[in-house]
Amino acid sequence: MRSRPPCGSTLKTWSVALGVCVPGLALQATERTHLRLALHDSIRTVDPRQTVDENSRSIEDLIHCSLMQRDADGQLIPGLAAKDPQWKSPKILEVTVKAGVKFSDGSAVTANDVAAIYHALVTDKALARSRSFQQVTAVQAQGETVSFTLHEPDASFIGNLVVGILPAKLAKTRTIDPIQSPSCGPYHMKSHEWNSIILKENPHYAGSPKLRLKQIEIRFSLDEKIRLAQLQAGELDLVQNGISLPGLKEIAKKNPQLEVLKRPGLNTTYLGFNLRDGLAGQAAVREAIAHAINRDEIISMILGGMATPATTLLPPHSPFLNQELKPRPLDLSLAEKILDDAGLTKKGETRLALNYKTTTDITSISIAKAIAAQVKKIGIKIVVEPVEWRRLKQDLDAGRVQLWSLTWDGGTDPDMYRHAFATRSFPPRGDNRGRYSNPKLDEVLEKGKITSSQDQRIRIYQEAQMLLDKDLPYIFLWHEDQFAVVNRALKGFQLRADGRYTALTEAFFVP
Repeated sequence: MRSRPPCGSTLKTWSVALGVCVPGLALQATERTHLRLALHDSIRTVDPRQTVDENSRSIEDLIHCSLMQRDADGQLIPGLAAKDPQWKSPKILEVTVKAGVKFSDGSAVTANDVAAIYHALVTDKALARSRSFQQVTAVQAQGETVSFTLHEPDASFIGNLVVGILPAKLAKTRTIDPIQSPSCGPYHMKSHEWNSIILKENPHYAGSPKLRLKQIEIRFSLDEKIRLAQLQAGELDLVQNGISLPGLKEIAKKNPQLEVLKRPGLNTTYLGFNLRDGLAGQAAVREAIAHAINRDEIISMILGGMATPATTLLPPHSPFLNQELKPRPLDLSLAEKILDDAGLTKKGETRLALNYKTTTDITSISIAKAIAAQVKKIGIKIVVEPVEWRRLKQDLDAGRVQLWSLTWDGGTDPDMYRHAFATRSFPPRGDNRGRYSNPKLDEVLEKGKITSSQDQRIRIYQEAQMLLDKDLPYIFLWHEDQFAVVNRALKGFQLRADGRYTALTEAFFVP
């Protein structure tokens, strides 16, 4: 039996039905246009006013259009906006809406639609994303322009204009039918089941290039073993951040049809200190620990090389990053001298003991134990205490902690420093859980909040980073990579720093 058509020319094709050669037709491979991916958890909602969980936001750009989008590095770029938003005064921002954009039902997306959705977010506190718009006093549409009026100047407000737009008629509706509701992104919801959703091409999408993936099936798979098995069997084409290090090693050895992509992400893992604690609050203790931590060892042994050493909260590709900052070098002799000079001498093998709280996540516990083993070499005993996340947050907010480690989720606007380190941001008003206070930094951060010039903001936040590097309220450890396991036949897909699947609009399969 032949495994290939018995035709003697590429100008003929073999008809399975007739068992004959048909002249005049070239033998061609069928292009795949349907993609299958898996998420580690379900999509809670595709209502852009309600999306606050990671999975829902990861596909938001596939379904909805928004005034501003993020590029591959997480930086803001115009989306539905025809150009960069313009500050008409320190408290009034104007955005011009791009012409020619349509919803999936063929109707035009207008400034009135945009204004209606944002007005709902300003006035309806039941909408999950309304908290980002508490500083807005008015939203108005005039012609093709939408204006936002704020209580006070806030240069970072533009970062909130990433909410997907729905038709104005749905603005006052608390819940929407995702299948029946028109959307203006590249895809529209075809079906929504308990274990999967299917997106189909929006026939009125005006994006460029033309979509080559006509349908995307998104499965919800809680079990990593199932995700791994389906990848290996060819039943899935893409899994992002959903395979453990052992699974990645197995894929590298046994599955040549799969490849692992990675790139630096936006998240920053840090070691935090309670500055009001008698030991953790001592600058010498923080400085010594910074010189005793071997980041490269932990990144290699525990994270499988999937991280980049950090110097601050900002990711390495941020235009605001102060390039002069470097991680403290590993130097145990210097660390011990710092402690000796501070009068923290050894009593036997130990100088002092600290409690280190972390979550019950197995990787977080492994990292905490590795840090404890490293700083033990300079005479600091660390007791690792894993606690459930809710209790850890309560302890942090109440100040019942000495050391802890967490990951700051994906920020790109440097105003996040105000939330993390300003004196006014002590819990419950903000996330300054270490109770760090520096009047000079407060002054710099307030200046950054009201300054709209990009060049001036860069100078302001580079100064802020230098102040933080000197005081060391946190030891910034690393930025974990985004990674994905993909079918090698899938081309054009590039990982985004924020973990979104936006690049699927440019992806395609090769035969």
